[in-house]
Amino acid sequence: MAKKESVRFEISSYLCSMKRSTFSLLLLLLALAMQAQIQEQPIDREATGPARQLYRYLRDKVWGKQVLSGCQARWDYNTTDADGIYERAGKYPAINIFDFQHFRQRNLNYMGPTAKAWHDAGGIVGFIWHWSVPVSADLSPKDGFAFYTPSGAEGRRPGTLFSARKAVQEGTPEQRVINENLDTIVRYLLHYQQQGIPILWRPFHEAAGNTNRGGKAWFWWGNDGAEAFKQLYLYTQRYLMERGVHNLIYIWTSELDDDDWYPGDAYVDIVARDQYHAPSQHGSFKQQVPSAQAMESDDARWLFVAPWTVPFVFSQQNDDAFWRQFLHEELILTRDEVNRAGSYRLSINKESGIFGKGERAVVSCHADPVPFDSLHVRVLYNNKVCREFSLLPASADFTVLEQALDSTCAVTVEVKEHTGKPEAIGYVVAPEGFRAGYEEPADLMPYWDNLKKQLKALPMQVKTVPLEVPQQYQGKYICQDVEINCLGPAPVRAYMAKPAGAKKKSLPIIILCRAAGVSGNWCRCSVGECVGNAALGNGALSLDINAHGMLNGQSDDYYRMLESGLLRNYYEHNAADRETYYFRGMYLRLLRAIEYMTRQPEWDGRRILVIGESQGGGQAVAAAGLDSRVSCVVLNVPAMQDLGGARKGRRSGWPQPIENHPNLSEEQLDATLPYFDGALLIRHSQAEIYCEMGLIDTTCPPSAVWSSLNNAPGKKTVNCVPFRTHAWPSGPIASYWREHYLKPREAFIDNYLK
Repeated sequence: MAKKESVRFEISSYLCSMKRSTFSLLLLLLALAMQAQIQEQPIDREATGPARQLYRYLRDKVWGKQVLSGCQARWDYNTTDADGIYERAGKYPAINIFDFQHFRQRNLNYMGPTAKAWHDAGGIVGFIWHWSVPVSADLSPKDGFAFYTPSGAEGRRPGTLFSARKAVQEGTPEQRVINENLDTIVRYLLHYQQQGIPILWRPFHEAAGNTNRGGKAWFWWGNDGAEAFKQLYLYTQRYLMERGVHNLIYIWTSELDDDDWYPGDAYVDIVARDQYHAPSQHGSFKQQVPSAQAMESDDARWLFVAPWTVPFVFSQQNDDAFWRQFLHEELILTRDEVNRAGSYRLSINKESGIFGKGERAVVSCHADPVPFDSLHVRVLYNNKVCREFSLLPASADFTVLEQALDSTCAVTVEVKEHTGKPEAIGYVVAPEGFRAGYEEPADLMPYWDNLKKQLKALPMQVKTVPLEVPQQYQGKYICQDVEINCLGPAPVRAYMAKPAGAKKKSLPIIILCRAAGVSGNWCRCSVGECVGNAALGNGALSLDINAHGMLNGQSDDYYRMLESGLLRNYYEHNAADRETYYFRGMYLRLLRAIEYMTRQPEWDGRRILVIGESQGGGQAVAAAGLDSRVSCVVLNVPAMQDLGGARKGRRSGWPQPIENHPNLSEEQLDATLPYFDGALLIRHSQAEIYCEMGLIDTTCPPSAVWSSLNNAPGKKTVNCVPFRTHAWPSGPIASYWREHYLKPREAFIDNYLK
């Protein structure tokens, strides 16, 4: 049957089968060339959800856009060559093609974890079958097994005259042999199916061999000609389906001149091409198969590519440099880039994400497209999994969870396909009920009062260096690098900016505290940001302080050296000693910086605004709790709140010191952490608070932030973001967040400074 114009996928494969030594392979490539309209579903109408999902991924997300990389197993059931590619290129190919060639070997466990591990890591599983049958004419195992015909074997090994025509005839010994073999393969395929693994299935490759070029078939399945082959192909397909195997995407391999061997559109998902070429060429093979650059320039976009195993996969042409370049091309998809998942958008019936006790919360989802297989749902209370269940939606819009809770709780709902990352949304119930894990030590404030006395007794020594401001601020603002001596291991180092010619007692103070880290731009002072803050409101005294007292304005190498050396995992330093705990020095530097700023003649004597995100938010809380002159703090997913949350069975705020110090005793940690816990320090502040928190933030969980806010006696404005993690939102939701959360926060800051 000739291929029709409605053929589904036409895929050309560059596969070196074990035959003529005069041919060698440079690169095995499997590719798609669309003849006409590609069908929306695989040919197996009972295909499993994962199989239909894989087909949809190939059809809609890959074909014509990018090319999936792949490789063969080394003869049977392993990832040996894939691991070798990773060692050379730092990336895994997207597809690993296993082989049932050695299905008779008892010491080879095809039901072992190899395929599942590859699938669970995000990879696509393929299977080829070099189907060996008895060599002996009486079909006994006495002479061994082969898949080559005598012609294909070329005298180098035994060949078989096993008849494909007789194999599909009822009651023949040949049929008994293939049925027994198929029963073994069915057992393996059903095992993978039960594990949710879809398979690119390519049996009977290169069936025609050289028959249409005046030669003979290479393999027994083509030895009796085209009609016998097609009957065998269809017989095998029916055999698998009738026994419940429905996780296969069916691939047929073309020799380009063998349309009479084609089983028909109703039985083939993908048409493949095995290509042999001189080993010195890396072309696009636009008319058959492809190098990534050549594919790009010739617009020859194959569906996926995979080299045959040794000695071809690693050769003089396919050297380490080739693999590194090939797998890092934008056109080529690697295992870490495979994304078969659909798109899921979660929503909740209250935009604020705040519910009262007994109030009904409804989490809904919009799927694009409707999933073929069940979704996995996890419900977490206070960051601990409490429920897990499967859900198979019948339409694009569906309810994920509906419940009412009678106690204080932070809830996270996750929806996930078997592959792909989970989508999540969160909400809180009766957040006013959250209480800090630690009780306040009786000597909390005396401890800090003593340190503040020592700090005040230390004569202030200041070094300043003028800095050039951005062009738009020149002549209007001045900026300088400031270094101030301090108690502890490092001085205060910051940038300070103010309007040029400002009058005495005319300006508020704004202090920016930096987020966690050492070498990232977000944790290093910026002249532009410092001067930009000085321009807010009607002008301000602006200080941009780095948390570590490290030098400002240095090379990237300087900060990377600190990050990997002196400041490596600084947040874990000395957690069992309140006199040397790392955050002690950080808080003292902040207090010293406030003292310096209040000595500026331009300060209006009333307003000190401290802003911080994450670790910076934790510093802002500490500033407000330890210096009563701080009048307002703006917190964005603040860290260092509720450090004792784990004592109440929930996740503590970053840096989760209890969870991350299993080697330290409770007594050691409990004698240190409460003195640095923002949830306790905030009790001693009257500052106005503006706070944004992410309700699916696991770094600074909402339970920790609320535990702190509930202790704050001052005026509070709280914005809960149900869809926010610790990071700034990205993707489609980013513009909504900027409009509804970021802009109001920026407006609050600007208005406060006016």
